[in-house]
Amino acid sequence: MTRHRPDIGAAALLLFGATAGVHAQQVSVDDAAQAYRQIQIDVSYAPSDAIAGFQVWYSSEAFETTRDAELHSTVSVADTTDLERVPGDAVFERCWSDGLPIHRDAAGNPVVSTAATEWSCALTGMTPGAGQWIAVVPVDAEGAPLVDPERLQPVVGRTDVPDERTPPPDTRPVLYALGMVALSAIVLLSFLRWQDVGRGRAKSRLAHIYVAPALIALATLTFYPILYGMWLAFTNADQSRLGDEAWIGLANFATVFASSGLWRVTLFTFVWAVSNVFAHVFLGLVLAVVLNRRGLRGRTVYRTILLLPWAIPGYISVLAWNGMLQPDGLVNAFLGTAIDFFAGANSARSVVILVNIWLGVPFMMMVLSGALQALPSNMYEAAKIDGVSRWDQFRYLTFPNLKGTLVPVSLLSFIWTFNTFNTIYLLTRGNPYVGFGEPGATDTLITYVFAVAFEYGRYGVAAAWSVLIFLMLVGFSWLYLKRTRAMEAAA
Repeated sequence: MTRHRPDIGAAALLLFGATAGVHAQQVSVDDAAQAYRQIQIDVSYAPSDAIAGFQVWYSSEAFETTRDAELHSTVSVADTTDLERVPGDAVFERCWSDGLPIHRDAAGNPVVSTAATEWSCALTGMTPGAGQWIAVVPVDAEGAPLVDPERLQPVVGRTDVPDERTPPPDTRPVLYALGMVALSAIVLLSFLRWQDVGRGRAKSRLAHIYVAPALIALATLTFYPILYGMWLAFTNADQSRLGDEAWIGLANFATVFASSGLWRVTLFTFVWAVSNVFAHVFLGLVLAVVLNRRGLRGRTVYRTILLLPWAIPGYISVLAWNGMLQPDGLVNAFLGTAIDFFAGANSARSVVILVNIWLGVPFMMMVLSGALQALPSNMYEAAKIDGVSRWDQFRYLTFPNLKGTLVPVSLLSFIWTFNTFNTIYLLTRGNPYVGFGEPGATDTLITYVFAVAFEYGRYGVAAAWSVLIFLMLVGFSWLYLKRTRAMEAAA
């Protein structure tokens, strides 16, 4: 078959030979159905018992093999007798078969009837104003392609639909809210000052004036955006209604709890945070203890070298690791292999965790080094005279006295890691693919919220996710502080 570059919006007839026979399918792009970051493809084909599903591959450049493309989604082919058709407004990825909303399985994945001859899907996450090459590959029950994956002929589509801008909203309510927040801060400070004067605290009369600018700025630049985000969680805000949203109650939260992959991405987020914090504290403490030993030569040099991962901007370090972990990168060159560390779900998860551990250990090492140096030296001298071993010194003297530092630092590290975005986004963007419309294998809650907001354009749903993340962290922090009795130790 002669290769040609298809025109944008054109239909392509794909004919391939396979061991199961010749599978003919026609894939076209519906230009009339363009939407924000969405390209609709229409697929028609001859039914075959060998076809168990379809894989949708795409790239911003022309490609002939799946190695040069990214898997966008999959559509299964199975018996749909016991499955329901889910309306398009109830899911992020809208698909149709036989002119009706597509059937979906228990996980929310689209399923086409074995008797169907066509289906359509609106592919999300497409870059506006640029050509996107799209190929649909039929696969068997084992996931093996039924066509030659080295001789694909993708069609080209594009979406030129920009963000829909509503007329400038009335900003008076926002200014009024900001004014009320600032006024409340001023009233609070005035009341506290009046109390101090009444109690004869002459030295603290000017303290509130010094604190006022910082408190007012914190209230208007931090507290108000948090409250506004909570408000968005109860509205229908999206890319076409931001600033003109309407109250819809708990509908966004219902969408969140009905989302495919909810519990999987939540579980991985906690695994991600706990494993990172444990490694940061353990390795940081080990390095801090070793570098704090008396008589160690070159201590400053060692600390400087170990601090470099923290000193280098995070995005540079992550991008460097991304390059080194590619099949043709430095790691494979050193090992003499060609492993794709990002291809499998478990390997990709392990990689992002290890890279983030490498980034966070230096900070924990420096914090704990400072805490160790603050411990009284005469305590160790007395223990040495009494013949206490180094291990017992660490177990009964060092570790208990570090609790006041370890508890708050571990909590802050957990919150920080829980909300880490750049490591996963720059390494994998949440990939590899798991299920249609679901979070990727390496997505955490924060990276998936980013996709919901800026790829799907569902700001209200993203705000609902954010509120739930906030409640998770508040609940964990309260439980953690209660169990560790950190506040009692501080008192």
